[in-house]
Amino acid sequence: MRIPVYKSVYLYLTHACNANCSFCYRRGLFERHKVSTLGPVKMSKETADDILDFCFSKLQLAPKFTIYFWGGEPTVNFEIIRHVMERFPQMLFHMNTNGALIDERMYEFFARHRNIGITWSFGNCYEKYGGPHEKAQAEPWMLKLVRENPNHNVNFMVVEYGKLKVDFDFIAREITRNITIDLATRHDHNPEDLERFAAQYFELLIEHEKDAELFQTLNPALHSNAYVREFGLKAQVREFHFCRTGLERLFIDTEGGLWQCDNMYICRYNRLGSVYDGIDYSKLDYVWEIDENREKYLGRFCESCELYKRCPRNKCLGLNLEHMGDMLKPEPGYCAMNKVLAKVIDKYIQLEKEKREGVHV
Repeated sequence: MRIPVYKSVYLYLTHACNANCSFCYRRGLFERHKVSTLGPVKMSKETADDILDFCFSKLQLAPKFTIYFWGGEPTVNFEIIRHVMERFPQMLFHMNTNGALIDERMYEFFARHRNIGITWSFGNCYEKYGGPHEKAQAEPWMLKLVRENPNHNVNFMVVEYGKLKVDFDFIAREITRNITIDLATRHDHNPEDLERFAAQYFELLIEHEKDAELFQTLNPALHSNAYVREFGLKAQVREFHFCRTGLERLFIDTEGGLWQCDNMYICRYNRLGSVYDGIDYSKLDYVWEIDENREKYLGRFCESCELYKRCPRNKCLGLNLEHMGDMLKPEPGYCAMNKVLAKVIDKYIQLEKEKREGVHV
């Protein structure tokens, strides 16, 4: 029996959320299950203590082990965040938040603790406020936090495709230069919109190419197998990405149940145990098998795809299970997102090749 070394655990602090965004992937949990069957709405202090006592005494942890606060909206259960961080001040923490509930009290707490990175989700800026500028104005304490601490970042989930460039420039100029760009998985992106997204994304890459700090986080090519294969050490390339669900991180629900990831929790599939009963590592044997034979499993259903062996993200087992009923069968919308991302990457790689060839002429 093999035992993973965990880089992180995700504490699912609450089912509750103040935003109810239409594109949120967690809606799948409530579409499948009654809330009353999912355990407590909020994690208690006692359960949080039991979870972390279990993690530190029973799991093998990586040196930079990180505790993620997850939800729902984690700040709905701020008291548990404060309790855990005060009990374990030596640990690293991370939190994703929509930012709306951050008030002066929370701001002062997070400003004092530099061992937490916070991702401010901007995906709902149009749906809830009308745009990025309006969201920033409506959430002043979150804005202040992100502006003051370079460890915090903005995740900009794009739904207004034609405004990507102007919205990105606003965030970089007025809020933070630590920005990630993404597309929602529970949103119908039509092909024309995805093409507009790709065109504007590439324009951003060209505009900020000489800005090393911004470019490093902005450019999807730099972190892709395609780029490494072209310009780096080919021995570093491992075909067929997947998140090694359950082998690097654990998801722990409000009552201490152990899961491979939040998508597996949404499907209520392959519960690994609990912090009270222990973890059954044999339930991860199939993930080890997939990891060691990636082409056999992750290449399944994909042989005829134009991105075979070079998909930017490849497969999310939990997402596939939720939408397709098969962990290895790719969800079409996710494939479409990967294809448009690959266009941006390929276009940039071609530009880089032309530049390097010009230098050597």
